[in-house]
Amino acid sequence: MGAPRKLAGALLRGMVRLAPQESRDWATAMLRELGFIEGEWAALFWALGSATAILRHATSAWRDWLKGKSTKEADMNNTGKKALGVGLGMLSALALVGCGLAVLRILGILFPGLEHSPWAYWLAVMAIPEAIFVAATVMLWRKKGPVAAGILATGLVMALHVAVHLTLHW
Repeated sequence: MGAPRKLAGALLRGMVRLAPQESRDWATAMLRELGFIEGEWAALFWALGSATAILRHATSAWRDWLKGKSTKEADMNNTGKKALGVGLGMLSALALVGCGLAVLRILGILFPGLEHSPWAYWLAVMAIPEAIFVAATVMLWRKKGPVAAGILATGLVMALHVAVHLTLHW
């Protein structure tokens, strides 16, 4: 066994010891494959390429560890956060529509003739909430994208509902 192969073996054994748990099996497999590489220099180049690949993989694992979460946890947490954000956006938009209906009902009690006015319905249920939906979506889009998407989805469904209603009744 020549010096290049000894150096290659020492390099990969060091990589096995230093690699994080996620990369250790992979590093061990590369060390075992070293025995099947023909030629001293080819084995050294194999070890250098393997060490580079292990370091790249380990660097991403170390970076995630420093952030405090594994890659799988990060993906699951991001998906859950986005789904929760969309749900909260939709819920807040529906709550706003409910408030508009409540204001309309209160106006009907305070001013009896106003309750059956068509412009009051348009104003309380469509115009004001849709304007708030657009403003909230624009303001939240960069920082709270999922919440803005939920608000936008609810606003679009409401607009579609009104379009269908107008088509059927006019």
